[in-house]
Amino acid sequence: MKRLAAVTLSLSLLIPAAALGAPIVGVFASPDAGTDFLNGRWSESHVGGAPGQLGNAVHAASWDGSALAGEWELSAPAISAAPILLFDGVDGSGNGERIYVTYYSGGALTLKNTGPWWNPADAPAAEYQVSVDTYRHTTTKVYVGGVEQTFTTSVYLDGSLPAFPGYEVSFVAAAAIPTGQGALPADYPAYVGANTGVYGAVQKIRMEIVPEPATLALLALGAILIPRRRRA
Repeated sequence: MKRLAAVTLSLSLLIPAAALGAPIVGVFASPDAGTDFLNGRWSESHVGGAPGQLGNAVHAASWDGSALAGEWELSAPAISAAPILLFDGVDGSGNGERIYVTYYSGGALTLKNTGPWWNPADAPAAEYQVSVDTYRHTTTKVYVGGVEQTFTTSVYLDGSLPAFPGYEVSFVAAAAIPTGQGALPADYPAYVGANTGVYGAVQKIRMEIVPEPATLALLALGAILIPRRRRA
């Protein structure tokens, strides 16, 4: 029994302390993608003076129909390289679509304690801060007669939680749809670094939170080795 207790103590020293109150792991999705957290709204400021320019910054947040950022908020990843043309399907008459990928750098994703990822053991804290490691947009633009008519963007984010070493976050929005441009209406996330740009809705979101394999293995082994009390 003493040996078992010693092994259990050793494991507790190896497992990061944050694992005791870390975010709930799993897959979370907005209602239109399957489950249980809020879609949102976004803006992209034209810091560079036009779409696709270096420095243009994204600001997005959950929207519950009356308030922004009650559940999550993405702040200020900015374009770090010119958009890359992946596919050109526009014909000789100027009809068809083009697909671009745009890479961003910086930014942070805040996950509030109102979301399904929240672990009550972390009270009195109110949020998790996710550092953005990689962030990109894949944008499909539709042309008629050589003139852009519409575009739809898919968003891909990978990040980590500095307060919880080994925990990783992937955030995918299948549809960031523009609804306007120019001066920003009320109830949209504020432009960052400029007073004009484009704005719209974020839909079909899927997010996954996972601990690194080493942390998972230690947690599983610890659960096996911790002795259970015998029933009387």
